[in-house]
This record gives sequence, C-alpha cells and structure tokens, in this order.
Amino acid sequence: MTRRRAETRRRVIDAAYEVFSELGIRDAPVELICERAGFTRGAFYSNFASKEELFLAVYEVQMQERVDRLRAAVRAAIDDADTTDPDVATDVLRQAGTLFMESLTADRTWYLLTAEFHAQALRQEELRTPTSAAQRRFHDSLAEILLSALDRLGYRLTVDPLSAVVTITGLYTTMLERVIIDGSADDGRYVTDVLPRLFAALIVPADKES
Repeated sequence: MTRRRAETRRRVIDAAYEVFSELGIRDAPVELICERAGFTRGAFYSNFASKEELFLAVYEVQMQERVDRLRAAVRAAIDDADTTDPDVATDVLRQAGTLFMESLTADRTWYLLTAEFHAQALRQEELRTPTSAAQRRFHDSLAEILLSALDRLGYRLTVDPLSAVVTITGLYTTMLERVIIDGSADDGRYVTDVLPRLFAALIVPADKES
C-alpha cells in the first residue's frame, strides 16, 4: 500500500467514525462520509467494498487504540504497585481500570455502534467470519496484556485466558447496556468493586498447586 493510499484510508476511517457515531451505521450515507473525508465516492469504493467493510476497519483502529491505552495503564499501575501486598493483583486491575476507562458517554457511543454491527452480523452470514476474526484479535490482545501483567505480579489464571477475557468484557458490556436502557448513572462500582472481586476469583499465586 502506498503512503498516499494509506493516508486516504486513514481519513475515510476517521470520517466514518464521526458519521457512524452521529447517525449509526445503517443511516450513515456514504456521500457524507466522503464529504467529511474530503474525497469522492470513487475514493471510498477504491478502498472499501461496503459500509460494513469500512466499519470493520473502524473497529480495528478503535480496538487497537483501546489495547494501547490499557497496556500503558497496566504497565503504569504495576510500576507503582506494592508487590508485597497480597491483594496487589486486584489493586493493579482497579487502578488500571480507573486509568483506562473513558467517559461513559464515549464508551456508550461505541457500544451502540458495535451492538448495531453485531446485530447485522448475526443476520448476515457473510459478515460473521470477518466480525469473529476482528473480535478474536481484540480478545487475544487483551489476553496477552492480562497474562503479562499476572506474570510480573507472580499470579496465574485458573481458567484459560480467552475465557477470562470474555467473562470480564462481557460483564462490562452488560453494565453499559444496563446504564443505557435504565438511564441510570454509572457509580463506578464496576471498576472499584465488582471487577476486582470477579478478577480475584479467577487468579491464584503462580506457585500455588492447581
């Protein structure tokens, strides 16, 4: 891919994220995305076959940004942690979660987009494989961060990494859905109480027998 083509893709992806966030995926006109990016429809279709393919590109960018922020947050939390504390692993997770979590408004917008796309993927068989692959790459990145952090802290998982990641992210998305549907405010308990308790149930000291 040439530098010019890569820059075109980046601008279209950035514009698409803005338009998708404002209007949703279904109601976002390709013309408006192109207008925001400063290109014609030709530039769009020379890079993406459909809005769904474009959203998957947006998904990859957004998830990588979240992975990078989480990796930095976990590293900073571990560097500042008291490794003599028997609860150090859950304390690190609490600190990392506080540093990592964006405002609920931003996460709510992204959750609505991913929920809309997942609903499409459930109905359209041709979207299932690329959607599953993109989600698996995200989960694999989270698992790598989790395992690396536990290794530095002297802990290990009692379940396989993918199951741990799916459980933790599943709880978070369920919490977001509840907040959106109920209209209730987030009181921070997910990060400060619920998530650490769940995490503590999934780990043991590395030298402990199975």
